[in-house]
Amino acid sequence: MSGDDIVMYLTDAFYDRKITCPLCSHVYTTKKVLSKYIKTHKVEGDFYAIYKDVNPNYYAVNVCGECGYAFLDKTQPKITAYKRERYRQHVGSRWAPREYGSLRSIMEALVSFKLAVFCAQFMEEPERTVGGLCLQVAWLYRELGDFEQEERFLRDSLDFYTYAYENDRSIDTDGRMTYLLGELHRRMGEQKEAIQYFNLVISDKQALPKYVRMARDQWSLMRELQQMSG
Repeated sequence: MSGDDIVMYLTDAFYDRKITCPLCSHVYTTKKVLSKYIKTHKVEGDFYAIYKDVNPNYYAVNVCGECGYAFLDKTQPKITAYKRERYRQHVGSRWAPREYGSLRSIMEALVSFKLAVFCAQFMEEPERTVGGLCLQVAWLYRELGDFEQEERFLRDSLDFYTYAYENDRSIDTDGRMTYLLGELHRRMGEQKEAIQYFNLVISDKQALPKYVRMARDQWSLMRELQQMSG
């Protein structure tokens, strides 16, 4: 495939989606990736996916160019009149209109996710939502090779997810969250905590088999690394 063919192929991967900002009601379009062009090359232990061509996560966050409000498609932000007015006064009034609806570089994707983290916290969205956003920021820093910032946002994600795990009764009981807590502790070098969560998954009869298998695999990986270093 020639260089021109690759450019054409990548251009064909996108479509425009019309979004109505849930905060200011401004209507804008933003790029999304067609599902047939989403091809996963590899998925790491914390669900970080490496894609063959186009990374759909660059376009996961909708950013209103008019007021700066950013959110994920899958979240349904509950914006009260009070929160809307508070945002307009403290954030919207200082926002310089800019465009986020075109093709995004990894740095633009990073800005969009950080905006989403800020907006989620400002609107007091559930900790699990903020934790997921922080995790995706960490993934983008991993792609950039900035391991210091990756670790910072992995820690933030772990803190938010831990609070959600301990306090949010609406979390699914399929083992995913428990496994992810173990994996994040493992990546932070906290083996005792990692083993504790992996054990919870393995012994949980409600956990899906894939998460039980992943917990066993990561526990085995820890043992191998210990033997190599010991």
